Amino acid sequence: MNPSPYPPPFTSAHGRAAIVKVLLIVGAVVAGVSLLAETISLAFPLTDDQELADNPIGAVVLLIVFLVAILESLLYITTVVFFAVWLYRANGNLRAFNPWARPEYSGGWAVGSFFIPFVNLVVPYRAVKEVWQKSGPPDESHLYQPDAPAWFPVWWAFWLLAGFSGNISMRLSFNENVSASTATIVSIVANVFFVAASVFAYFVVDAIDKRQEEAIQRLRIGRFAGPPPPPADLARSDVLAPAAGPISSEQS
Repeated sequence: MNPSPYPPPFTSAHGRAAIVKVLLIVGAVVAGVSLLAETISLAFPLTDDQELADNPIGAVVLLIVFLVAILESLLYITTVVFFAVWLYRANGNLRAFNPWARPEYSGGWAVGSFFIPFVNLVVPYRAVKEVWQKSGPPDESHLYQPDAPAWFPVWWAFWLLAGFSGNISMRLSFNENVSASTATIVSIVANVFFVAASVFAYFVVDAIDKRQEEAIQRLRIGRFAGPPPPPADLARSDVLAPAAGPISSEQS
């Protein structure tokens, strides 16, 4: 079955991208607060044999770390949901730019690959990169395959590092044989990677959103532009053939 020559309708993902970018900024700020609180907790450690009155600063910092951790978890889940919704919509718009092109990764596969072990090490990055590459006019893809901006692989590197270090940090926090200071240091490292990943994820979402919005505007202008005006010479009387008059009797 041949694809329709008429492109499917474009449904802007700009609103969803804006929500994702706000969530990423808030998440990075909250992670920065957690990073600061954990750093202070290293200077005022609260041991098991201490009373809260003996180390009030440590107790307050520990409470802040606990509350911020809950807020981080809620923000992370919310960001994942909205990121998935945005990515699915952005991927679905690819055929609006080129109805004959078939993306290597569908919207469902692009989103679902984030949750499949081992697959989520490579496929999500390739799917997001493909959305950027194919979010352009069809003539562009015929000439060459554009390279994604340099911060795309940087984002993915920090994302993987944040995931690995966060997993290690969680395991250490439940291990009684590991000191609290060691677990805190690993958690600080994980937060640093998470902040960096959030910042570069913002750039990734923003780049795809801007590319799609600019591309669809160019396509719409090209499709609905009126015919070119007639040459100016046609309006001149001297280029028009004179009308033939009636034949006189002398001429006959």
